[in-house]
Amino acid sequence: MSLTDPGSYYENFTVGDIYEHSRGKTISETEHQWLTLLVMNTAQVHFNHAMVSADPDTYIGGKRIVYGGIVLSTVLGLTSEDCAENSITEIGMNNGKHPNPVFAGDTLFASSEVLETRDAPDRDDAGIVKFKHMGKNQDGKVVVEIEREVLIKKQAKWARN
Repeated sequence: MSLTDPGSYYENFTVGDIYEHSRGKTISETEHQWLTLLVMNTAQVHFNHAMVSADPDTYIGGKRIVYGGIVLSTVLGLTSEDCAENSITEIGMNNGKHPNPVFAGDTLFASSEVLETRDAPDRDDAGIVKFKHMGKNQDGKVVVEIEREVLIKKQAKWARN
């Protein structure tokens, strides 16, 4: 019996593959406020309803914006089953951007593209996969993009028969 998907090892990823991840996640008002406070992000655009509602032209329709760390971590979570289930470690994330805001009540979805695969220089039991992850809201607007490199197990070395 396998604990992980047999299709999520290093050998299963091919440059150009695109994954449309099947799950979505709605960001609630409660988790937005709680998680933003937990990481001590005190930017007023996340908390000060009086300020943003008083100037809707400046503050995107007078709505508080969900902290980008929540948006990124949610999208990474939505990609994890397909892209990182057999990972050993995160190598890095680069070129991240938030082209559109997220508000409480928005539902996020994710897709991933395989940009590169290469053998790990110091291991024969794993390889490196570089993904471009993209998160979209319920209207199809891109809300986050990031490139991510992950060290992933090779099936020949790790899979149990």
